[in-house]
Amino acid sequence: MRPSFILALLVLTAAPVFAQQTPTGLYRAEAGPDVASALEIAPDGRFRYQRSEGALDEQASGRWTQTPGGATLETLPHPRAPEWQINTIAESKESPLTVMVRVPGGGPDGLAGIYLRIGFSNGDRQAGMTQYDGWQMDPAETRQPVWIEFSEPIHGVTSQRFDLPKQGKMALTVTLIPNDIGIAAFDKTPVTMTKDGIVLHWRGQDIPYARAKNRPSGGHGGGLTVRVGPSEQ
Repeated sequence: MRPSFILALLVLTAAPVFAQQTPTGLYRAEAGPDVASALEIAPDGRFRYQRSEGALDEQASGRWTQTPGGATLETLPHPRAPEWQINTIAESKESPLTVMVRVPGGGPDGLAGIYLRIGFSNGDRQAGMTQYDGWQMDPAETRQPVWIEFSEPIHGVTSQRFDLPKQGKMALTVTLIPNDIGIAAFDKTPVTMTKDGIVLHWRGQDIPYARAKNRPSGGHGGGLTVRVGPSEQ
């Protein structure tokens, strides 16, 4: 048998195998009853993603790129990251440090559930979490706080480190500007193909998805609704 004929036969035989290696399709998450998520990877190079888990609601759309074991996702247009600002540093009358975190237009109450990390001049550190009325340090604390960091755990939003002035008791007013906080900022985020579906590797989690037989129809019982209009260019 001529070598050229053998090569052509191998190519024709292998073609269906290669065609099966594309991750395109509509998938539903298999991550427990508290997670409703769908990911659509379209043949035209676009993807759509939605996820609802507890207090978290996020979505994204953009482009995907084929990789040997699956694909990578890139959100387009790139979302604007949330911003943290210390608006005022006033004198506190009760505690060495008090913190109030708000969002623009959010009213007088603060944001509950914001994590704090505080560094002292002697190298010690302290952690805390805000309530609706803010957070305050133990009035008996004598160490000098010199820096502070913030994080919003639901969307994984972490601030830069803010240096604090070397003064007496301080009251901080902090603003979290959400911007595009509800859009997942995929940036070459990997998706791995498996025997039964795909796995999305996102924010330190490996989220398994199974191929959906039908499009989700909305509601907690029928899965997460996926908008199937055009993705962002």
